[in-house]
Formats: sequence, C-alpha cells, structure tokens
Amino acid sequence: MVGASIVTLILLGAGGYLYREYQKREALRSVEIHLEGIQVRSIGATSASLEIRLRLHNPSATTATLDRADYSVYGNDIHLGDGRITERVDLPPGATRTVTTPFDLSYSGLLSTLWEVLKGENITWRITGKAYLSTPLGTLTVPFDEKIG
Repeated sequence: MVGASIVTLILLGAGGYLYREYQKREALRSVEIHLEGIQVRSIGATSASLEIRLRLHNPSATTATLDRADYSVYGNDIHLGDGRITERVDLPPGATRTVTTPFDLSYSGLLSTLWEVLKGENITWRITGKAYLSTPLGTLTVPFDEKIG
C-alpha cells in the first residue's frame, strides 16, 4: 500500500512538472519579437560594428524563457550577415524586455549598400530568425521576421 502511494506521488509530481514545461513552451510560442532598432557603433577598415535591439513581449500568463536565437540582418533587402543571441532571457507574464546584441558587418561584396547603411540614410532594416526554447519535451522553435525603416 505504501509503495503504491509513493509511486502515485511520483507520477503526480512528474505529471505536474511536464504540465508546467508544456505551459512554458506555449508561453514562448506566444512571445512577440519586434525589431526596436539598429545602430552603427563603430566603423573600421574592413568591417563595422552594429548594435541590434529586439523587444520581447510575453502576453501569456506563464513565464517564457528564451534560450537562444539565430538571426539574419538585411539592409534594403540585401543580406548583410547572420548573428546569434546566446543570452538566456526570462520573460515573466505580461513583461516586456529589450535584448541588445552586437553584430559585426563585413564590407566584402557590399560596398554600395554598405555605404548607405553606414550613412544611415534611406535604410529599411529587416531581421529574420528563429528563437529557441529547450525543454524536457524537446526544443521549440519560434520564427520571427521584423522590418523597420
């Protein structure tokens, strides 16, 4: 009888844990990712350093945790390169957070577009990518595509 009670408690605990993990996955699925801005930080001989700001909003009633994100940056529809956010970000229910990530822009093959980008004139910025959440139930992938300018 005691053994059956212990097994039942273990199963209930495991079920509760898996249900919470499922809720976290669903919370990340509803997270809104917006491109807040891109700024040129420095200009070098062979590359420029940019700063990308993404605004994350969690409209759900459960904390969502972003484990990482991979993204591509475009200036006037020209692919400028790829980057990664490795910072883990917890988003409590209803919270909004801004994540800032550096992006190194190589000049090779992009001279005309690059000049416009670095001057900051008439640039339409676009960032596309995938946000990831790893859980015991597997990795959840949430795509995003944002444009400003």
